[in-house]
Parts: sequence; C-alpha cells; structure tokens
Amino acid sequence: MAKVRVIARIQAHDGKALQVRELMRRMLEPTRKEKGCEFYDLYEVSGTGLFYFDELWTSQEDLDAHAASSHFQAIFGEAGPMLQAPPEVSLVTELHPLP
Repeated sequence: MAKVRVIARIQAHDGKALQVRELMRRMLEPTRKEKGCEFYDLYEVSGTGLFYFDELWTSQEDLDAHAASSHFQAIFGEAGPMLQAPPEVSLVTELHPLP
C-alpha cells in the first residue's frame, strides 16, 4: 500500500492570523494520535497569515478517516469563515527519495 504525502495551504483573512494559528495548533495533538499518521507538522510563513501542513499517512484510507474525524470537522468548521479560501490540499510525490 502506498503512503500518502500531503501539503495543505491555508490562508487566513487579514486580521485573523492569530485565531487561525490557534485553531490549526489544536489540530496537531489529536491528529498525531490517529491511525496511520506518520507525521503531521504545521508551518507558518511569518507575518503573512499563511500556514502549511506537511503530512504523511500510511494509506489513503487513513487520510480519508482524518478528513472525516470529529476534530477535523469541528476545527475547520470554525476556521472556515476566517480563511480566504478553502484549504488547498495537494497530494505530492517525492521525485528523488533518499535510498
């Protein structure tokens, strides 16, 4: 079964970066405990309200379960009005993996 790597881009509305940052931080602990989560890291482009999640899942099934989880639905439901657009989610493949 192929692992699934995700890069998710989240842009807060002007003046909402602090609230969005705190909501996104609330995703970390419960998500890292989910079945199939190998890593789930949050990054911020300083001073821009732009956030990225870097994720690795054991399978597409595990990623789908994450997106359906109660904490995901609640947090992104709350964050939605504070975002410029829905999160931009990209499934990516490493082009030159290390041996």
